[in-house]
Amino acid sequence: MTGTFNNRGGPVAGPAEAVALDDLVEHLCRVAREAGATETRVIDVKTVTVAPWVRWKCQYGCPGYGRSLTCPPFSPRPGETEKVLDCYRTGLLFLAPTSWLVRYLAAHLEHLAFRAGYYRAFGLGAGPCGLCEECNTGGACRRPGEARPSLEACGIDVFQTARNNGLNLTPAREPGEPCPRVGLVLLE
Repeated sequence: MTGTFNNRGGPVAGPAEAVALDDLVEHLCRVAREAGATETRVIDVKTVTVAPWVRWKCQYGCPGYGRSLTCPPFSPRPGETEKVLDCYRTGLLFLAPTSWLVRYLAAHLEHLAFRAGYYRAFGLGAGPCGLCEECNTGGACRRPGEARPSLEACGIDVFQTARNNGLNLTPAREPGEPCPRVGLVLLE
C-alpha cells in the first residue's frame, strides 16, 4: 500500500504518492455508511448510462429547473458528461435516504479522495442544490467547495445506472413516497 492513514483512520497521501485505490474505496464506503448511506458499490464507470432525455425530466417536471447553478440549464450537458466519464475507470455509487445527504457525501467523499492523492476525484449529488437560500445564477457559485451537480442534471439515467450495478430502484409513485437518492464519486 502506498500512502498512510491518519489517526482518525482516514487515508492521507504523501507528497508524490496516492493511497492504494482498494484501501481508499474501502475507507470511502465505511465513511458513507457511517454517515447514513444505505448502499455503496464500487463500479466500472462504463456502467454509467447517459441519455439526452434525462435533462428533459428536469426541465419538465422539477421545480428546481433554472434555479441553481448545479441544475439545467447551467449543469453539464449529456455530451459533455460522456466525455468526462471517459476520463475515469472507477466510481463509488452510493444510495442515501435524502438528496441532502447525497449532496453532502458527494462533496465530502470527493474531498477525502483528493486528500488521499486522487486529485481528479469528482462527486455528483442528487436533486437541486439548496445550499443557498437563493442561488447566484447570474454569477459564480458562492459555495463551490460543497455544490455539486446531480447525476440527473448531467444527463445520467440514475435508474438504469443503478440496475447496471445490481441495484433495483423503484421511482416514487406518489408525492412523499420514499425513494433512495443516488450519488457518485468518480475516482482516478
